[in-house]
Amino acid sequence: MIGFLETMLRADAAQKLFKRGDTWVSAGDVRSLALRALPRVQQAQSEIFLHTTSLSRFTAGLLAAAAANKSVALPAHAQTSYLTELGCPEGALFNDEAFERGDAKGELTIKQHDPLLVLFTSGSTDKPKRVEKNFSRLEIEARALEAQWGQRASHVIATVSHQHIYGMLFRLAWPVLSGRTADDTAATYWEDLEGRMEGATLASSPAHLTRLAPRTDLYRPAPTLIFSSGQLLPAPDAAACIDAFGKSVIEVFGSTETGGIAWREQTTPNSAWTPFPIVSVTRGEDRALVVRSPYLQDDAPLLTGDVAEIAEDGTFRLLPRGDRVAKIDGKRVSLTRVEAGLAALPEITAAAALTLPERRDALAAVVALTAEGRKQLDALGAFRFSRHLRTSLAATLEPPERPKHWRFVDAIPADSQGKRILSTLRGLFSAMSDPLEPLKMDIRKHTDTEAEIAFTLPEELVFFRGHFPGRAILPGVAQTHMAVLIAQKLWGEWPSDSNLQKLKFKRVLLPGDAVVLRLKRDPAIGRLTFAYGFRDIDASQGEIGGFTPPA
Repeated sequence: MIGFLETMLRADAAQKLFKRGDTWVSAGDVRSLALRALPRVQQAQSEIFLHTTSLSRFTAGLLAAAAANKSVALPAHAQTSYLTELGCPEGALFNDEAFERGDAKGELTIKQHDPLLVLFTSGSTDKPKRVEKNFSRLEIEARALEAQWGQRASHVIATVSHQHIYGMLFRLAWPVLSGRTADDTAATYWEDLEGRMEGATLASSPAHLTRLAPRTDLYRPAPTLIFSSGQLLPAPDAAACIDAFGKSVIEVFGSTETGGIAWREQTTPNSAWTPFPIVSVTRGEDRALVVRSPYLQDDAPLLTGDVAEIAEDGTFRLLPRGDRVAKIDGKRVSLTRVEAGLAALPEITAAAALTLPERRDALAAVVALTAEGRKQLDALGAFRFSRHLRTSLAATLEPPERPKHWRFVDAIPADSQGKRILSTLRGLFSAMSDPLEPLKMDIRKHTDTEAEIAFTLPEELVFFRGHFPGRAILPGVAQTHMAVLIAQKLWGEWPSDSNLQKLKFKRVLLPGDAVVLRLKRDPAIGRLTFAYGFRDIDASQGEIGGFTPPA
């Protein structure tokens, strides 16, 4: 049975592999791209760093690396500070543009038939953890996927990146080895897949499946198979997927180190997981799962950080994790690393990072401030100050590693032994009710970029308090803050910064006013545009985020 690289070399030049819009990228096209990049790859040291948005260029990079006998490091993103932290030498990064220049001369000859891949995850320290895995391990897993679901699988569409092992398996290794095709790029929005899902195999994740658009027609006709991995799909969202697609999602549980461990279709809350036939799971210390699998780089069993109860039939249910690694938007995030990044900021003296189960395991931070940090908090307010901190963290932490929810304290709460109690820290967030709770929102429109919400401003809304005695009004800063909070509820994202632009306030808003809030976001630059409509006029409007420095 030939492997992935041999399949790519032997395939007919005209064989279609990856779909890009209305055109196809063939096996011959990919080999030509590899030949273009080969001279540069040969000049690299022992490994190249490969990061592309295009699956065909990614595949070409793998071929060129195998021809040059180089290992391949796969950074999660290509920010300069992150690449420096990974030890990426100058000139070692191969992105999409690296395959657009050079001549495709000669023929490819594979020197390394089982190339070494280097992936990066958050470990138990504050540094990204290198995980080395030969491509042959992915081939074993791809064939196991074919044995499990091959009779129903077809062209692969996706909302996940191929830079991580899940996307690489489902979008590249499995389709190529089974003779199927896949989209060349991942979809950013559900609308990108509209009209293309029928009969397809969808590789997605909770980052998208927990944010379904309200348009029911968008997901029909549905894919034949729907997969999710990266983190657990909450039971209410699993049920919402069944309503939207008319079928359940197949969740795959595993990690970069282990590969796939088990799968389930969550038709009832907390459905049990079924291990893959060639994977064995037992319990070790502290009831943690021990995995024996041919997907592992070493044949020795691996003790995971996942705690479980195993039934007599071999299925298992997960219990709350006992380690310091959490899954945020499908990525393993080291809470220790997040805390180190926070503590390195000049405004912060100490920090505690945690997840909030009642908010879909969103990342939160409790921080104690320096004197200068306290001054900035007083001057900017909690919202703008937290946006400032998130911007400062961008130099060292990936987006999933930057907290979305914040509490500022004089000292991190601890017990008499100096230990931080998770329930106490989480209590700092649950103790404060949702300021939008009194709003009875009628969401009239909700796409990935636009929304329209109607509501009547109730007297008990917290933003009316103190503004003003005898005649309550909704302050302009509160209107801006409410727009951001509602946007976060709808899309799970904040504006990129606190820069305010194009603000206009034409009419005061009072308790009892029936308003329509129109929101529009530009995710590429992190800008949110809002307008509060009252009767036939825009009572207020403005933009927040997406700051562009003057030329």
